[in-house]
Amino acid sequence: MPKPNDELAGELAQLQGALKPAEVAEYLDVHPATVYRLIANGQLRTIQLGSGQKRRTGLKVPQAAVVEYLRGSQVAPTATEVA
Repeated sequence: MPKPNDELAGELAQLQGALKPAEVAEYLDVHPATVYRLIANGQLRTIQLGSGQKRRTGLKVPQAAVVEYLRGSQVAPTATEVA
């Protein structure tokens, strides 16, 4: 059974590599609203810091979540790529 300190250390490690939604949008070359849509649809997991009642400033996306999303994304080949 993991110790409570071990669980906290794991959570802190995820947080250190977390990105703001705007940073994820820049990395993926999409609009920030697209990132928020992915989060709302459950396609991109997040970590919530604070209550977030007034603003979404406490919302962070672990780098591992971005990698998981990219691995799950598939692009259909275009007709020129198939030929």
